[in-house]
Amino acid sequence: MSIADCGLRISDLGTGALFPLPCNPQSAIRNPKSKGFTLLEVMVAVAILAMVLVSLLGLKNRSMQDVMKAERITTATLLAKRMMTETLFKKPLLPAEEEGEFSVDLYGDVYKDYRWKKTIAPTPIPQIMEVRAAVLWKEGARDETVELVSYE
Repeated sequence: MSIADCGLRISDLGTGALFPLPCNPQSAIRNPKSKGFTLLEVMVAVAILAMVLVSLLGLKNRSMQDVMKAERITTATLLAKRMMTETLFKKPLLPAEEEGEFSVDLYGDVYKDYRWKKTIAPTPIPQIMEVRAAVLWKEGARDETVELVSYE
């Protein structure tokens, strides 16, 4: 019978290692006075650590996707605000519907993935017009939109 059969560690033998302690193979694997970790404890800790790391990597990936989407929404909102401001400064407001892409000459390639749509429509109150400025873009297979509405 060897020390490993008893679940003992070398540190369990103390300084008098010349005479091994008698052991019972059916005894508990871990003695409360022993130092260090058993192989089973280490394997469980590594398994838990692996699960946590996999979860954190998935969370990081999702977080990066959310940041990219938020950046596109912010860009679209700023473009729509600019279109709305330009439209409101043009007087008089006449009913119209226009759409197009952002000019490469004016904006460069920065906004090439975005399109715009502008609608000016009458309301039940004759002196007030509804002005809508929308910016559209593709998010994978989906069409995404940011739309601002003003009444002037």
